[in-house]
Amino acid sequence: MTLIQRLLLASVSSIAMAEAAGAADLATQDLTAPVNPIVVDTNGGFYLGSLNSLTFLDNTHFATAGARVSTDYDVGYYSALRAGYSFGEMGYVSPRVELEVGYGNSSVDYHRVGGVNIGSTDSFGDATTIQGYVNGYLDIPLGTSDQGGLFGAVTPYIGGGVGFMNLELSRQGVSATGVVIDDDDTKFAYHLDAGVGINLQELGLFSNVALFDNTTLDIAYRYTAANDFSLQARDGTSRNTDFSSHAVLFGFRKQF
Repeated sequence: MTLIQRLLLASVSSIAMAEAAGAADLATQDLTAPVNPIVVDTNGGFYLGSLNSLTFLDNTHFATAGARVSTDYDVGYYSALRAGYSFGEMGYVSPRVELEVGYGNSSVDYHRVGGVNIGSTDSFGDATTIQGYVNGYLDIPLGTSDQGGLFGAVTPYIGGGVGFMNLELSRQGVSATGVVIDDDDTKFAYHLDAGVGINLQELGLFSNVALFDNTTLDIAYRYTAANDFSLQARDGTSRNTDFSSHAVLFGFRKQF
């Protein structure tokens, strides 16, 4: 047997031994054992939260005794409770949906009757709202939580909601005539939001306080609108008015 023949024989023998060892491994493997799936952390889950805002309400209108009344308001407020679900990271965004119910109030600064301003001391009343929405948002992460620091803690978001609004022009009037309107109506409403969510612990705040685990501070701008509320003054005169407001929102949401 030549040297080349011996080398070929050794190679074939090595390959055969390797295949036999692999077959033995397969024979001893438990094919019935369950295979653990790969789990991907999407940072999703249910959350509860609250909202509070400084509200800048645009003028409302009503009519009485043949005169058109336009009402200007002081800075008001809006407070709400919300419950939602975050679907976690999906590509470059993290969608979430939520339900929101809230109450708002703005006090009258002054009425303008037939183009003539009635002073603040002689004008009174409120505009109150009860609002309910189904909201949808897209969180836009700047980085991952592993990065820490500002980019891991701050997440811009955009979104809005649709629902209903009950608007009441509550006991509005002037000192010379007393209350001239106290009526309400309910209409379709919507809002548009843009803001940032700040993970307090990722930012290094309250890192040792369990109450703030998985807690996000939201700071946002909101535009809210609803149209064609039909309101009747006490003398029976009816007029439609629209509602629109701009607000600076502050809120917390805690994910579970």
